Amino acid sequence: MHKQHGLSIIEMMVALLISSFLILGITQVYLDNRENTLFQQSQGQNIESTRFSILLLEQTLAKTGYRRRPDETMEAAFPSLSGGDCNGMAAGEVIKRSNANTTIFCIRYQPAFPGARTCSGDLIADIPNDPYEGTDPVVETFQLTDGELRCNGQAIATGITALNFDYGVNYNDDKRITEYTPTPAVNARVRAVQFAIMAASPTEIGKSAGSTVYEFWFGNAPNDKRLYTMLSSSTSMRNLMP
Repeated sequence: MHKQHGLSIIEMMVALLISSFLILGITQVYLDNRENTLFQQSQGQNIESTRFSILLLEQTLAKTGYRRRPDETMEAAFPSLSGGDCNGMAAGEVIKRSNANTTIFCIRYQPAFPGARTCSGDLIADIPNDPYEGTDPVVETFQLTDGELRCNGQAIATGITALNFDYGVNYNDDKRITEYTPTPAVNARVRAVQFAIMAASPTEIGKSAGSTVYEFWFGNAPNDKRLYTMLSSSTSMRNLMP
Protein backbone atom coordinates (compact mmCIF):
# COMPACT_ATOMS: atom_id res chain seq x y z
CA MET A 1 0.00 0.00 0.00
CA HIS A 2 1.41 3.42 -1.08
CA LYS A 3 1.77 6.27 1.40
CA GLN A 4 -0.03 9.54 0.53
CA HIS A 5 2.12 12.73 0.32
CA GLY A 6 0.83 16.28 1.06
CA LEU A 7 0.21 18.87 3.77
CA SER A 8 -1.77 18.21 6.84
CA ILE A 9 -4.36 20.67 8.09
CA ILE A 10 -2.05 21.64 10.94
CA GLU A 11 0.81 22.39 8.54
CA MET A 12 -1.52 24.54 6.40
CA MET A 13 -2.73 26.50 9.41
CA VAL A 14 0.85 27.14 10.52
CA ALA A 15 1.78 28.27 6.99
CA LEU A 16 -1.25 30.59 6.82
CA LEU A 17 -0.39 32.05 10.22
CA ILE A 18 3.20 32.78 9.18
CA SER A 19 2.01 34.26 5.87
CA SER A 20 -0.44 36.51 7.69
CA PHE A 21 2.30 37.86 9.95
CA LEU A 22 4.52 38.50 6.91
CA ILE A 23 1.73 40.29 5.05
CA LEU A 24 0.91 42.43 8.09
CA GLY A 25 4.58 43.33 8.49
CA ILE A 26 5.01 44.24 4.83
CA THR A 27 1.79 46.28 4.88
CA GLN A 28 2.92 48.22 7.95
CA VAL A 29 6.30 48.92 6.35
CA TYR A 30 4.53 50.17 3.22
CA LEU A 31 2.22 52.43 5.22
CA ASP A 32 5.11 53.83 7.26
CA ASN A 33 7.13 54.51 4.10
CA ARG A 34 4.13 56.14 2.45
CA GLU A 35 3.50 58.36 5.48
CA ASN A 36 7.18 59.33 5.59
CA THR A 37 7.13 60.18 1.87
CA LEU A 38 3.99 62.29 2.24
CA PHE A 39 5.56 64.07 5.22
CA GLN A 40 8.72 64.90 3.29
CA GLN A 41 6.76 66.06 0.23
CA SER A 42 4.44 68.22 2.34
CA GLN A 43 7.33 69.66 4.32
CA GLY A 44 9.10 70.51 1.07
CA GLN A 45 6.00 72.19 -0.36
CA ASN A 46 5.46 74.20 2.83
CA ILE A 47 9.07 75.36 2.95
CA GLU A 48 9.01 76.27 -0.73
CA SER A 49 5.83 78.33 -0.32
CA THR A 50 7.04 80.16 2.79
CA ARG A 51 10.54 80.80 1.44
CA PHE A 52 9.20 82.15 -1.83
CA SER A 53 6.77 84.39 0.04
CA ILE A 54 9.53 85.67 2.33
CA LEU A 55 11.89 86.29 -0.60
CA LEU A 56 9.25 88.25 -2.48
CA LEU A 57 8.28 90.27 0.60
CA GLU A 58 11.92 91.11 1.32
CA GLN A 59 12.55 92.21 -2.28
CA THR A 60 9.41 94.33 -2.36
CA LEU A 61 9.90 95.90 1.07
CA ALA A 62 13.45 96.82 0.10
CA LYS A 63 12.00 99.10 -2.59
CA THR A 64 9.66 100.89 -0.21
CA GLY A 65 10.16 104.65 -0.27
CA TYR A 66 12.65 104.65 -3.15
CA ARG A 67 12.88 108.07 -4.90
CA ARG A 68 14.43 108.62 -8.29
CA ARG A 69 15.47 112.11 -7.17
CA PRO A 70 17.21 112.08 -3.77
CA ASP A 71 16.81 115.84 -3.44
CA GLU A 72 13.03 115.56 -3.61
CA THR A 73 11.18 115.51 -0.33
CA MET A 74 9.17 112.45 0.64
CA GLU A 75 5.99 114.55 0.67
CA ALA A 76 6.62 115.72 -2.91
CA ALA A 77 7.63 112.29 -4.20
CA PHE A 78 4.70 110.55 -2.51
CA PRO A 79 1.66 112.83 -2.41
CA SER A 80 -1.43 111.98 -0.39
CA LEU A 81 -3.49 109.10 -1.70
CA SER A 82 -7.16 108.40 -1.06
CA GLY A 83 -9.07 105.15 -1.20
CA GLY A 84 -7.62 101.71 -1.83
CA ASP A 85 -7.37 98.66 0.42
CA CYS A 86 -5.36 100.62 3.00
CA ASN A 87 -7.89 103.49 3.12
CA GLY A 88 -5.55 106.09 1.69
CA MET A 89 -2.02 107.21 2.58
CA ALA A 90 -0.81 110.58 3.84
CA ALA A 91 1.74 112.65 1.97
CA GLY A 92 5.19 111.14 2.48
CA GLU A 93 3.75 107.87 3.83
CA VAL A 94 5.11 104.86 1.96
CA ILE A 95 4.01 101.87 4.06
CA LYS A 96 0.75 101.36 5.86
CA ARG A 97 -1.10 98.54 7.58
CA SER A 98 -4.81 98.28 7.02
CA ASN A 99 -6.66 98.82 10.29
CA ALA A 100 -9.69 96.97 8.94
CA ASN A 101 -7.74 93.82 8.08
CA THR A 102 -4.43 92.97 9.76
CA THR A 103 -3.38 90.74 6.83
CA ILE A 104 -3.33 93.68 4.40
CA PHE A 105 -0.54 96.21 4.03
CA CYS A 106 0.41 98.65 1.28
CA ILE A 107 3.71 100.11 0.13
CA ARG A 108 4.75 102.87 -2.29
CA TYR A 109 7.93 103.46 -4.27
CA GLN A 110 9.12 104.99 -7.52
CA PRO A 111 10.34 102.45 -10.11
CA ALA A 112 14.11 102.61 -10.51
CA PHE A 113 14.52 101.78 -14.22
CA PRO A 114 12.51 101.17 -17.43
CA GLY A 115 11.16 97.65 -17.73
CA ALA A 116 10.59 97.23 -14.00
CA ARG A 117 7.68 95.07 -12.92
CA THR A 118 5.40 94.93 -9.92
CA CYS A 119 5.35 92.02 -7.48
CA SER A 120 2.46 90.54 -9.46
CA GLY A 121 4.59 90.51 -12.63
CA ASP A 122 2.90 93.41 -14.41
CA LEU A 123 5.10 95.77 -16.42
CA ILE A 124 5.21 99.31 -15.02
CA ALA A 125 4.42 101.82 -17.76
CA ASP A 126 5.83 105.29 -18.45
CA ILE A 127 9.13 104.98 -16.60
CA PRO A 128 11.53 107.78 -17.74
CA ASN A 129 14.92 106.84 -19.16
CA ASP A 130 16.55 109.64 -17.20
CA PRO A 131 17.41 108.08 -13.80
CA TYR A 132 16.91 111.40 -11.99
CA GLU A 133 13.55 112.26 -13.49
CA GLY A 134 10.63 111.81 -11.13
CA THR A 135 7.63 109.64 -11.89
CA ASP A 136 4.34 108.59 -10.34
CA PRO A 137 4.80 106.22 -7.38
CA VAL A 138 3.75 102.59 -7.62
CA VAL A 139 1.34 101.21 -5.02
CA GLU A 140 1.48 97.53 -4.15
CA THR A 141 -0.94 95.79 -1.83
CA PHE A 142 -0.28 92.45 -0.12
CA GLN A 143 -3.16 90.41 1.27
CA LEU A 144 -3.82 86.91 2.60
CA THR A 145 -7.07 85.53 1.17
CA ASP A 146 -8.36 81.93 1.15
CA GLY A 147 -4.91 80.43 1.75
CA GLU A 148 -3.28 82.55 -0.96
CA LEU A 149 -0.76 85.34 -0.55
CA ARG A 150 -1.82 87.92 -3.13
CA CYS A 151 -0.13 91.01 -4.49
CA ASN A 152 -2.47 93.49 -6.16
CA GLY A 153 -5.07 90.73 -6.29
CA GLN A 154 -2.77 88.24 -8.04
CA ALA A 155 -1.97 85.00 -6.20
CA ILE A 156 1.78 84.63 -5.75
CA ALA A 157 1.89 81.77 -3.20
CA THR A 158 -0.60 79.10 -2.10
CA GLY A 159 -1.02 76.98 1.01
CA ILE A 160 -0.48 79.97 3.32
CA THR A 161 -2.55 79.62 6.50
CA ALA A 162 -1.52 82.69 8.46
CA LEU A 163 0.53 85.85 8.06
CA ASN A 164 1.74 88.10 10.85
CA PHE A 165 3.54 91.45 10.80
CA ASP A 166 5.31 93.41 13.52
CA TYR A 167 6.33 96.93 12.54
CA GLY A 168 9.50 98.60 13.80
CA VAL A 169 8.58 102.24 14.34
CA ASN A 170 9.62 105.56 15.82
CA TYR A 171 7.79 108.85 16.23
CA ASN A 172 10.17 111.49 14.88
CA ASP A 173 12.65 112.14 12.08
CA ASP A 174 15.36 110.22 13.88
CA LYS A 175 15.85 107.10 11.78
CA ARG A 176 16.03 104.64 14.64
CA ILE A 177 13.54 102.02 15.79
CA THR A 178 12.11 102.59 19.24
CA GLU A 179 9.66 99.69 19.37
CA TYR A 180 8.04 96.85 17.42
CA THR A 181 4.26 96.69 17.38
CA PRO A 182 1.62 94.78 15.38
CA THR A 183 -0.65 97.86 15.45
CA PRO A 184 1.35 100.99 14.64
CA ALA A 185 -0.24 104.30 15.61
CA VAL A 186 -1.27 106.87 13.06
CA ASN A 187 1.72 109.06 13.86
CA ALA A 188 4.20 106.14 13.89
CA ARG A 189 6.87 106.01 11.21
CA VAL A 190 7.60 102.48 10.05
CA ARG A 191 11.31 101.76 9.65
CA ALA A 192 11.37 97.95 9.57
CA VAL A 193 9.05 94.96 9.35
CA GLN A 194 9.26 91.57 11.03
CA PHE A 195 6.99 88.96 9.49
CA ALA A 196 6.12 85.31 10.02
CA ILE A 197 4.37 83.00 7.56
CA MET A 198 2.70 79.69 8.32
CA ALA A 199 1.96 77.21 5.54
CA ALA A 200 -0.13 74.03 5.63
CA SER A 201 0.00 70.88 3.53
CA PRO A 202 -2.85 70.49 1.02
CA THR A 203 -3.79 67.05 2.43
CA GLU A 204 -3.91 65.42 5.85
CA ILE A 205 -0.87 63.26 6.52
CA GLY A 206 -0.81 62.66 10.27
CA LYS A 207 -2.34 59.79 12.20
CA SER A 208 -4.05 62.18 14.59
CA ALA A 209 -4.86 65.87 14.79
CA GLY A 210 -2.20 68.03 16.38
CA SER A 211 0.57 70.47 15.52
CA THR A 212 3.07 72.24 17.78
CA VAL A 213 3.47 75.01 15.20
CA TYR A 214 -0.28 75.57 14.99
CA GLU A 215 -0.66 75.62 18.78
CA PHE A 216 2.22 78.10 19.12
CA TRP A 217 0.59 80.43 16.60
CA PHE A 218 -3.09 80.21 17.55
CA GLY A 219 -2.93 78.90 21.11
CA ASN A 220 -5.11 75.86 20.42
CA ALA A 221 -4.81 72.52 18.62
CA PRO A 222 -5.95 72.18 14.98
CA ASN A 223 -8.98 70.14 14.00
CA ASP A 224 -7.25 68.52 11.01
CA LYS A 225 -4.21 66.32 10.44
CA ARG A 226 -2.34 68.59 8.06
CA LEU A 227 1.33 69.44 8.42
CA TYR A 228 2.04 73.05 9.46
CA THR A 229 5.34 74.85 8.91
CA MET A 230 6.35 78.34 10.03
CA LEU A 231 9.22 80.55 8.86
CA SER A 232 9.99 84.13 9.82
CA SER A 233 12.25 86.94 8.70
CA SER A 234 12.75 90.69 9.06
CA THR A 235 13.80 93.51 6.80
CA SER A 236 14.46 97.20 7.23
CA MET A 237 13.18 99.91 4.96
CA ARG A 238 16.60 100.70 3.55
CA ASN A 239 15.30 103.83 1.83
CA LEU A 240 13.93 105.07 5.16
CA MET A 241 16.95 104.23 7.30
CA PRO A 242 20.46 105.77 7.50
